[in-house]
Amino acid sequence: MFKQVLTLSLCALIAAAPLEAKSKKSSRKKAQTTQTAEKPKESAYDKLFKKKHEVADGMVKLHKVGDKLYFEFPQALFGREMLLGSVISETSDNLTGVPGSKSYTPLHITFTKTGENVQIREINADNYTLGVAGNILRSLDRNNIPTIFRNFKIDAYNADSTAVVFNVTDLFVSHVKELSPFSYLGAYGGSGSPSLSESFKKELSSLGGIKSFADNLTVKSTLSYTYSVTHPVTKQKIVDNEPLTAVMTRTLVLLDEEPYRPRITDSRMSVFPTGKYLYSDKEQRVKAVYLANRWRLEPSDAEAWKRGEQVEPVKPVVFYIDPDFPEKWQPAVYEGVMQWNELFAKIGFKNAVKALPYPEDDPEFDPDNIKYSCLRYAPVPIANAMGPSWVDPRSGEILNASVYVFHDVVKMLNRMIFVQTSQADERVRRVNLPDEVLLDGLRYVLAHEVGHCLGFMHNMSSSSVIPVDSLRSPSFTRKYGTTTSIMDYARFNYVAQPGDRERGVQLTPPRFGVYDEYAVKWLYTPVPDAKTPEEEYAVTSKWITEASADPTYRYGKQQFGGIVDPKSQTEDLGDDAVKASEYGIRNLRYILENLDAWLASGDDDYSQRNGMYTNIVNQYVTYIQHVYANIGGIYLNEKLEGDPVEAVVCVPREKQRRALQFILAELKQMQWLDNAPLLEKVTILGSPREAVREAVIQAVVNAPAKKTLAINAQLSKDPYTPEACYKDVSDFVWEPTVRNRRLTEDEMAIQREFLKAAAAKAGLKNYTAGGSTPNAFAADDAGWEAFSSFARPAPLCSCAGCEHGIAADGDAVSGFGAPRFQYFTQKDISMIYYNDILRIRNLLRGKAASASGETRMHYQYLLHNLDKALNK
Repeated sequence: MFKQVLTLSLCALIAAAPLEAKSKKSSRKKAQTTQTAEKPKESAYDKLFKKKHEVADGMVKLHKVGDKLYFEFPQALFGREMLLGSVISETSDNLTGVPGSKSYTPLHITFTKTGENVQIREINADNYTLGVAGNILRSLDRNNIPTIFRNFKIDAYNADSTAVVFNVTDLFVSHVKELSPFSYLGAYGGSGSPSLSESFKKELSSLGGIKSFADNLTVKSTLSYTYSVTHPVTKQKIVDNEPLTAVMTRTLVLLDEEPYRPRITDSRMSVFPTGKYLYSDKEQRVKAVYLANRWRLEPSDAEAWKRGEQVEPVKPVVFYIDPDFPEKWQPAVYEGVMQWNELFAKIGFKNAVKALPYPEDDPEFDPDNIKYSCLRYAPVPIANAMGPSWVDPRSGEILNASVYVFHDVVKMLNRMIFVQTSQADERVRRVNLPDEVLLDGLRYVLAHEVGHCLGFMHNMSSSSVIPVDSLRSPSFTRKYGTTTSIMDYARFNYVAQPGDRERGVQLTPPRFGVYDEYAVKWLYTPVPDAKTPEEEYAVTSKWITEASADPTYRYGKQQFGGIVDPKSQTEDLGDDAVKASEYGIRNLRYILENLDAWLASGDDDYSQRNGMYTNIVNQYVTYIQHVYANIGGIYLNEKLEGDPVEAVVCVPREKQRRALQFILAELKQMQWLDNAPLLEKVTILGSPREAVREAVIQAVVNAPAKKTLAINAQLSKDPYTPEACYKDVSDFVWEPTVRNRRLTEDEMAIQREFLKAAAAKAGLKNYTAGGSTPNAFAADDAGWEAFSSFARPAPLCSCAGCEHGIAADGDAVSGFGAPRFQYFTQKDISMIYYNDILRIRNLLRGKAASASGETRMHYQYLLHNLDKALNK
């Protein structure tokens, strides 16, 4: 027993020794393991950011490491919709784009992650999917996946893998057309335009400042280029390898997860639209749906608003005013914004629109961040201003709208106000307008541009509902001004005669017209009982129908190129173009007679008189154009079923003929355009009279070939046919020859120009008659091009999106785009010109022998050219 115990004890002792040794080894190993845990292996994230660097933390954490920029992008933001936009902050050449202006419409994007890569994808928001479900919605999703715009390799994850890190330097320091400093608002049309080519200089470009906030971030970068510009017609280089350096601010904005409920609009409202396609089993077609562009304006106290009380909006529309505006201009700039509150108050909103100075104590504020809408001053010699806007492409909600005011907008105002009102306003008969006149004109320009920023397009028919004689009425003009909408190009009261201002006639547009009040009511009045956009449209569409019987509430689109609808012209006043132009021309004659005396003081080099002389000539041509548009004119009314208005109405035959007779009469009374004493003083000028006369006779000779005249003749029950129009022109031109009268200088010039233009229409290519070569008349609106050598009516603004429309399901009249006349075959009337030329040749042969002096030489010269052209 003792032996056994001893043996067991010995075994235990033998066994205990190695166990103790093992325990000591385990402790050392555990200590080593603990020591290793205290110094973990360096992660990829730590390697990237171990050096001190600039960080901006917010929606996305930005890391600027040397010349590289990294996004630390939260995984929770993958799939969220955003806008990526670019603004010019500084530039070495403001003709390519002024500071504050946008490059292009911002990119509608989302970030996605696939494997070890992150993509920026552009979203196709062209389809209207509200209320669309089931098979169609699933198919739309498959057919419209976001396209990959950029791809980035994931470099690291943050500590808890809630965010991924990737290098985005090339997005901000490279040439990206949509984000470039060559703005579509610039003088050359932007990056990618046919006339402009650019070469990016990466070695001269670099990153700038970074900021990140709760729902947006900004990255600045300096980009360098050389660029060239080629003339689109002559193909000559206008600019050749010009260097450009610009500081750009790119903004990434997070869109709300739930878009603002859209308001559906249609072609009857002068509101900028966001076009969509609707695919639905309820419609047996692809239907076009237009969403009104508007700000999110909601009453802060809905119940008080329903009771008819004025309430503050939840979020007012705020415009920040550039402190660099000339100090003298600033009151007019602020007032141009704030006056819109007068209309919003009428629909129950108090302080809906605000004008504020740039905040000095807000670290988030940046005028180049697309979250902020601003009025920007641009020291550029461009006589213009513009008010483009950016919207949420899902709903049409306006997110940013800024006004750019170029310095020479005051030059434009100086010219307009002098040429249109100096006959009646002694205050403006000087080189520099008095401040009270100029600044009120500037306020009007700014109010017009802010109107664009609020979502309103031009309504070019607004002035056409005012009787011409009412424009000479003190009581009427004090109440209504010159137009029913400041979104028209109505301008100043050129109908007013000397002495009218003293009687109390107002010479300026109104602060607002009755149409402006109607438009604000339509676009911004809440419809709280509607549950869907379609229910809301049932209400708002009825508002338009109820108003459409009154021409005051008609929307007349801006027309580009030739004029179809003479009621929707730019620069015109009143309901009768002939009568208004008679008043206007009478005033121009008076102004030109006194131009030298009125502008002598302060115009030592004659530059002001020279420029104003040209402006007077161009204004005269504008008045002729207003009348000319009535020949073959067709009134177009946007119409939906149930509207008490006709969609298409032909200008009556007698009104067309009266317009032609007015222009023909002007051909013989243009002597006043040559103010001999003044022409001797100003810079080398020829004969304005001869230049205008040539353009006008070409226009009237080509009037019978206007497409609109042919269409009008087919639509009208009492047509003014191309044949009748031509006969009126030809009879007028050759009437003194038929009567065997001695011709005046004017009559000889008219006959020469008539034959040049008629020969071109008759296809007589060999006809030459000295002087200048007649213009080509291949344009759709033959005749209008005859005025191409003269300045077209100056735009008050140039805003993005003045032409609208998408291809699906255009309406019967014109929708948001140009009018479409289908199945009209224009009769070839070349034979009318040709046969009349044969008649004229016989007439001249019969009259040349009995004529004498210059009249006889004139006939012989015309016969010589006709015989040569006819090969006889």
